[in-house]
Amino acid sequence: MKPKSAMLFPIIFMMLFAGLPCIALEPAGEPELKVGVALDEPFIMKTGDLHTGFCIDLWQTLAADLGLKFRYVDYPSFAALLEATERGEVDVNANSLYITSERLKRMDFVLPFLQEGMHIMVSEKRSSSFMKIWQGMRDSGHLEVFGIGIGVILLGTILLTLAERIWNKEFHQDWANGLAESFYHVMSISMTGKSSHKHLPGPLGKIMAGIWIAFGVGVVAYITSSITSVMTVNRLHSIINGPQDLPGHRVAAIRGTVAESYCWTNHLDCVAYDSLNDAVNALLSHEVEAIVHDSLSLQWYDNSHPELPLTEVGRVFEKKYCTFSLPLGSPLRQPLTEALLKRNESGYCESLRQHYFGNVQ
Repeated sequence: MKPKSAMLFPIIFMMLFAGLPCIALEPAGEPELKVGVALDEPFIMKTGDLHTGFCIDLWQTLAADLGLKFRYVDYPSFAALLEATERGEVDVNANSLYITSERLKRMDFVLPFLQEGMHIMVSEKRSSSFMKIWQGMRDSGHLEVFGIGIGVILLGTILLTLAERIWNKEFHQDWANGLAESFYHVMSISMTGKSSHKHLPGPLGKIMAGIWIAFGVGVVAYITSSITSVMTVNRLHSIINGPQDLPGHRVAAIRGTVAESYCWTNHLDCVAYDSLNDAVNALLSHEVEAIVHDSLSLQWYDNSHPELPLTEVGRVFEKKYCTFSLPLGSPLRQPLTEALLKRNESGYCESLRQHYFGNVQ
């Protein structure tokens, strides 16, 4: 009789390997798509691990229609996500992306689901600073005239002091007090056009005083008009009412966006930031004078932060179509386009747009 251990071995062997043929015949599951996203309110937002926003809602609807499995891959900036899309690191770029001829050479697009343009955001606290007034006075040549005027005043002070020491025996004999009194008298005439000096020596002195009074009236008028004109010019130049006013001002754009390309193409003084939050902080700290960015994103940010002194100015310009992007040659382009077309025909895309943006555009 065989030992019990020898009898159990074939039974255990059969139990272990009996299921192998069934495992080998099971079909492989659908691959999980990598969907790249970068924060861009209100299109892509994130609270904890939960992604929300216009593009998230639309993408998840299309993925459900096609039965696609996916996971989100977060990128720190729009530019980083664009590079990842071009390299094929993600299967879908779920951010709302402008369709341009240049981008079409580097990636594929599905059917457009939105038309959007660029807008300009500025701070509501736009005022002329002392430094701007000083620069305006310098650039317009007023400072040179003021320098000559100061020289004339100092010369007049010295001449009046010398005349007083010669003809007025009651005048201060020490130079410090004498120059101080003469300077006060000269400035009084220059600024008010009036003379309170009672010791004018002879007819010539009175004639010189009259000439000096006329000079003082001219000085006051010139100073007033020059400062007023410079402040007016500064106010006009500091107001940005549209894209035509951007040259000569430092503006912000988000790195990798069409807005950044627009700024460089039009030779604007542009500073690129990784996020709209960074650009807004730069605007409020006066590092830049305006932000050029997507109109819907700017309006959403402004409405979401009523406590900040922000506003949009001018018209929406450079309008283009927006949609999801894919790596070149992606097999997803056709099915996603068909699914998006069906959702567009059913009115879903319009209702989603109304939900997030109301009647804008």
